[in-house]
Amino acid sequence: MIKGDSDEYELLTEAVKSSYKLKTDDYYLTCEIGVREGLGSKIIMDEMQTKNHGTPHHVGIDPYGDIKYRHFDKEHDFIEHPKTDYTNLMKLRLKKDLIDYPNFHLMEMTDQEYMDKYRNGFTIYDGKPKLLDKYTVVHFDGPHTTVEILREVLFFCDRSHVGTTFCFDDYKLYKMDLIDQVCYEHGFRPIKKGKQRYVIRKEYD
Repeated sequence: MIKGDSDEYELLTEAVKSSYKLKTDDYYLTCEIGVREGLGSKIIMDEMQTKNHGTPHHVGIDPYGDIKYRHFDKEHDFIEHPKTDYTNLMKLRLKKDLIDYPNFHLMEMTDQEYMDKYRNGFTIYDGKPKLLDKYTVVHFDGPHTTVEILREVLFFCDRSHVGTTFCFDDYKLYKMDLIDQVCYEHGFRPIKKGKQRYVIRKEYD
């Protein structure tokens, strides 16, 4: 059984259910930043399979490897994590647990590396190459600093469409009011806010 390290996964399900795409090209692209053991990605993929008639592809971004990073804003971060438990063994278990999801694409890199490498879109191969450059659902569950989240949000706002949903984990640990303002200017409006997760959807271009 795939484990989660958080609560209110029902709001992540709500984010997928609330998403839509006005113009379909038979493909949907979703993304999770911070995959860990894979429950968030599994929820997104399972819900997309039952929701849409097109072919969903899901990108999971996580470097693993016990790399050193600052997880929270300074006022919330009691240490600059010298070591995490995002081990390569966890990555191997994830690959095993999600082996039955052929359209799961694990990107073993940081969020910044992904955004640099795939800024023009993510190519899938189905008879012929197809460039997917709009995301229908994005789950922000990686670094929880305001600067990192803002950088991610700006990237995905520019690659969203009307009906795209964002789900933020642990949103109280960073400056969500600032993030919310940026998203609002890109046409996003609140859908549901819990104690730990916050869901918004793009209503306007």
